[in-house]
Amino acid sequence: MKLSRATTYAFYGLTYLATQPDRLVSLREISSRCGVPEKHLAKIFQSLVRAGMLASARGVNGGFALARAPGQISPLDVIEVVDGPVADSGCLLLGVPCDRSAVCRINAVWRRAQHQMLSVLREATLADMVPSEGVSIQPPAAKAQLARSPTGRRYIRKQ
Repeated sequence: MKLSRATTYAFYGLTYLATQPDRLVSLREISSRCGVPEKHLAKIFQSLVRAGMLASARGVNGGFALARAPGQISPLDVIEVVDGPVADSGCLLLGVPCDRSAVCRINAVWRRAQHQMLSVLREATLADMVPSEGVSIQPPAAKAQLARSPTGRRYIRKQ
């Protein structure tokens, strides 16, 4: 499973909010501390407010705060709010429905792995993701870009 950029941003923002209990935090502060675009974060946070994970207030002293304790928010909940339900996509190798999935032993291994991953995401909480005291949340160092060489081969280029 690969997390979307929006889900990754949601986790950055939520873990930062978890380190700021008992106060409303402005979107600008979250954006600058987590290295996340403010407009993108605003859209993501509105979804999390509608889902009851965040509380928000408008105005000069407004901002966002966790609506639930970090121990009551699972990573799977966040993923499903931001990206939608994690669905069975048929063949996990091909990503399309497969008429042999009931007998395909390869697919059976991938299904077990997916089941375990979903169990971990369901049982873990945001509290498990919050850094220990004194450790600040840092934005990712350098973004990697997929580029093509003059010969057409792909390579990773750091910005």
